[in-house]
Amino acid sequence: MDFIWRLLVGWKTQLKFDDFILEFISIRNGIGQGNPLSIILYIIYNADLLEMLVLLFEEDSVGYVDDAIAIAFSKDFHETTQALKRMMEREDGGLAWSSTHNSRFEISKLTILHASRRTQRDPENPRKRVSMDRPLLQLQGKTVKEVESYKYLGVHIDAQLQWTVQAQKGVTNATNWVMQFRRLTRLSTGLSIKLMRQLYISVTIPKMTYALDIWYTPPTKPLGHRRSVGSVGIL
Repeated sequence: MDFIWRLLVGWKTQLKFDDFILEFISIRNGIGQGNPLSIILYIIYNADLLEMLVLLFEEDSVGYVDDAIAIAFSKDFHETTQALKRMMEREDGGLAWSSTHNSRFEISKLTILHASRRTQRDPENPRKRVSMDRPLLQLQGKTVKEVESYKYLGVHIDAQLQWTVQAQKGVTNATNWVMQFRRLTRLSTGLSIKLMRQLYISVTIPKMTYALDIWYTPPTKPLGHRRSVGSVGIL
């Protein structure tokens, strides 16, 4: 504790704009950028938030350093939206933590993703199926922006939980890297085939298959179908 205390006190910084240099300013909060210990310290600092968000069975949370997600499960989006609002605005909820921990949430930067493969009958056309109703989430009188897909730690989660956006991004990244590699294969000044193969295995394949165990669907042939289904086609 004494070691951590020494990291947080006695620090000063100085700002410079063009030829003007400001006097030294004392730093009273924050953690050292680039210090490997900072990640561990923030996990400890952030742990209360993840615990405060989860009180009921249908509530959950995920966090990695300062990227936190509040999750709610229910039979429809009206209940999940109310659950998220309750998780954030209750007395010991997310907004209370942000206020007491000098880490205020900017509502305009928050997003909500309604994720489900379920559909409902179209009131105007009973023969047609449409997406389930998606009510607005309002926190402190402000509306949280709704998105169709959300990127979390490099993985794109789409509203249908089909991982199509993630697969497309994986192919796009791999294509960009392959096009860059082509510039290295010139006969006169290019790299050898051996080195190019090593680059492909060590760079292109990891870029294309990042987080594969989350979004990849192994190719299978359902009973009664002629063609196989899975993620291997697009890859």
